[in-house]
Amino acid sequence: MPCQDTEMPKSPRQVYACATCGAQYPRWTGRCSECGAWGSVAEGSEAEPDERPSRLSGAKKGVVQPFASLKAQNNGPMQSSGLADIDRVLGGGFVTGSVTLVGGEPGIGKSTLLAQVALNQSAAGKRVLYVTGEESPSQVALRLQRMISKVPPSLAFLDATDASVIAGTIQDEKPELTIVDSVQSLRVQDIPGEAGNISQVKASAAVVTEAAKRANVPVVLVGQVNKEGDIAGPRLLEHLVDTVLMLEGEPQHQFRILRAIKHRFGPVDDVAVYRMKETGLEPVLDPSAELLRDRPNAVSGSVVTCLLEGHRPLLLELQALVSPAGYGTPIRRAAGVDTGRLGLLLAVLARRAGVNALDKDVYANAAGGLKAKEPAVDLALCLAIASAVSDIAVPSKTAVFGEIGLGGEVRPVALPDMRIKEAERHGFTTILLPKGSEYRDADMARIIEVSTLREAIDKAFGG
Repeated sequence: MPCQDTEMPKSPRQVYACATCGAQYPRWTGRCSECGAWGSVAEGSEAEPDERPSRLSGAKKGVVQPFASLKAQNNGPMQSSGLADIDRVLGGGFVTGSVTLVGGEPGIGKSTLLAQVALNQSAAGKRVLYVTGEESPSQVALRLQRMISKVPPSLAFLDATDASVIAGTIQDEKPELTIVDSVQSLRVQDIPGEAGNISQVKASAAVVTEAAKRANVPVVLVGQVNKEGDIAGPRLLEHLVDTVLMLEGEPQHQFRILRAIKHRFGPVDDVAVYRMKETGLEPVLDPSAELLRDRPNAVSGSVVTCLLEGHRPLLLELQALVSPAGYGTPIRRAAGVDTGRLGLLLAVLARRAGVNALDKDVYANAAGGLKAKEPAVDLALCLAIASAVSDIAVPSKTAVFGEIGLGGEVRPVALPDMRIKEAERHGFTTILLPKGSEYRDADMARIIEVSTLREAIDKAFGG
């Protein structure tokens, strides 16, 4: 009797899966590369494609409606934060039911700024709930007492890290403002892993956000920034919240910049500048004057430029120092200036303008601790390096801005009128800018247009 071929049943392939996020691996590993959880990968079997349950089973049809049937609605009433600079960045204040994420490096002043917001709100008679997840209530109380002699009774705290408890308190109490410091300290009981991992951060933020929407109260979350500069991981929470504010600056310097990088209810083109003091963050009314206050006169390697933070022009001093290389490889150091951009501009200076500093140690600095990463500062940085190489100072009443191309050309930048007015307001009498810039005639300053880097150097140093 002929033998009939019979298909043997296939045994399921053994795989290793993460219990936290479900990622699969061909072999065991101690840490999941997707969610970062330790000890969550366990052995299992991979189901055949036809054995997997369909997610379409039991799906219900939704109600489809035309957009034309909706009536235009506003975002809702805005609630002032009590600080004029924050209100300006937010376009008026906190929107009821919105969730705002405030991010920044550790020690930059996030908790200090929000403590000032809480005190101003409660002083106006509003009920404010401060969730002390990262610090103890006594630590927060000490910070509040440094800012004000008597804490208003309407400012209360909740010492909890369970996101469900916080959400339930928000829905029950309905405070007029809730501050959660910080989202990395929260956890959801049903989610495995310790507080601070990716799954816990996302789940906790989602729970608190849902409570804010249901209770229709504004909530502010504090988020730490990791080594890559992202909030609580690789941009985990930006899509969950309505507004993202970033507090930037160097912890060793006194100035801080608050900017909105996402705002569903308004523009993101304004910033607030603060000065760190013992009693908190103090708004700087004229940042340009403060940044130039200690600038030395008639010193080589110093050039003033104008950068834009949002739609706010700021005058900033760029400094350069060039010295003989003590070792085989020249040193490049930059503070507040992109090191890669510095190397590019050194090559353009040597090739297109005849200013060779490639074999020397070059140090660049943006005075005041701010980050000068806008391309409009290229020309000023090149002139500062040329001034340091020749040991000839650029006139102290000269302001410079423009972008440098690889061909040595000077390219126009955005909003030259605002930069010119800011320089004139602070007494600068000469302004070097790219040829072809669209600007109105200056009121007092002499405008010098340049088309190449070589021409800019000649005119800046008088030939």
